[in-house]
Amino acid sequence: MAGNGKVQGRNYEFQPPEIDSKTNRVNTQGQPRANKKFRASFRYANICQPGQTLPVPASGTQFYFRVSTGTIQARPAGGVFSDYAQGQGMQLDDENAFDMLEVRNATTNAIVFEVFIGFQGFIDNQLILSFQTTRVVGFPTAKRASTQAIIDIIDKSGQQFTDINGNQWYALYREAFYVFNPDAAVTLLVQKAASITSNDDAIAVVYPVTSLRLPYSGNYRLNLGGANINAIVSEGYYAIPKVVGP
Repeated sequence: MAGNGKVQGRNYEFQPPEIDSKTNRVNTQGQPRANKKFRASFRYANICQPGQTLPVPASGTQFYFRVSTGTIQARPAGGVFSDYAQGQGMQLDDENAFDMLEVRNATTNAIVFEVFIGFQGFIDNQLILSFQTTRVVGFPTAKRASTQAIIDIIDKSGQQFTDINGNQWYALYREAFYVFNPDAAVTLLVQKAASITSNDDAIAVVYPVTSLRLPYSGNYRLNLGGANINAIVSEGYYAIPKVVGP
């Protein structure tokens, strides 16, 4: 390099990097591109109700749905909504970095989702397997015996719930529900959700001093026709912990 500012006989000048904070380049939204320096990535989990749109105030160049119990729609701010299933997402160019992600549920059922958002790449070298490979969390449907005349077993799939230790979860799907009958003389019937008598329509029998696991979704009821029920009932759900940000 010569002292007159030439390299091999050619003039040269410094060109700032494209991601320099002083650049006047803009993206397709007409805004200066986001500065990636010191930016982090994080996971966001929530429940999106039918017809609801959730704004997620997060910056990034990519998003990826790690969990989704249904087809959900998403768009970076200024973009258009597209459908995404579990394991799908989008990688954008640096010039289209976004500061807001919108998530919309166009279905008729609530959707539990967990999305990864950020600038760094998310590495996932595992197959998306059955939820049987993930943790099952217990919900205490009836945690004390002989305190209720009617025990309603309401499916909480797609809802938030609190376990017996006070931890909060988003239920994906029910694994099963369990009925424990410690009574030595009473036989219980697992009845339809609207049963009003002790001998109404039923799907299962729980004999005295036995327990029963039923891997069913949907709503059911225990009803002895007025007497308090000597039973413990719990439900198991494939669930993810409630996470709202970093």
